Amino acid sequence: MGTRDLFSGTFFERYLQSKRWWLVILAIPVLFALWLVVSILILSTARYAPLKVSGFATTYFGGILILASYAAALLSLIAVYYDRRYVRSHSAWNPSGLYYLMVIPLLNVPIACLYLFYRHRYVGIP
Repeated sequence: MGTRDLFSGTFFERYLQSKRWWLVILAIPVLFALWLVVSILILSTARYAPLKVSGFATTYFGGILILASYAAALLSLIAVYYDRRYVRSHSAWNPSGLYYLMVIPLLNVPIACLYLFYRHRYVGIP
């Protein structure tokens, strides 16, 4: 595949019409679960580690996961738009526009799980 194929309009259009936009939506609950596990591990081992170590781990590991979840929440606007188009064309389900509320922190985890549940029910993937 040459660079001409990579940047051609047809490749970009095929990518936008792809069925993989649900992976961005799946990243929201997965990143939340990772953040929860990291936070519990750090809090459970904090009394055995010096303050500098536990503070470093909390700041950097937890902070990276939080930033990644915010990025996934922002990308969910685009993902929901293209995935709704894909789902409407391949199933009988017409997802509501309320799924765009997935961009709001703390609401995005239950909304993403609900969207993925119904997507699995009608499309079969994930």
